[in-house]
Amino acid sequence: MQPTEITEILNRFISQDLLARDLTRLAYVARDGTPRSIPIAFAWNGSEIVLCTTKNAPKSTSKPPCPPRSRR
Repeated sequence: MQPTEITEILNRFISQDLLARDLTRLAYVARDGTPRSIPIAFAWNGSEIVLCTTKNAPKSTSKPPCPPRSRR
């Protein structure tokens, strides 16, 4: 996606409505193979969506950790 396409999508009414909320739903597959969909807190910092959870949450241990990503 080009930056202009991202900006256009983020400026849509529905995008702004969703980003103004403080909860979203996170879907993942648990270690036992069952699907899960749980509420999770998040924040939009203007350039990234930041998901907030505890270190011992079941969703944190269902997959190996992601490799560190580079900052732009």
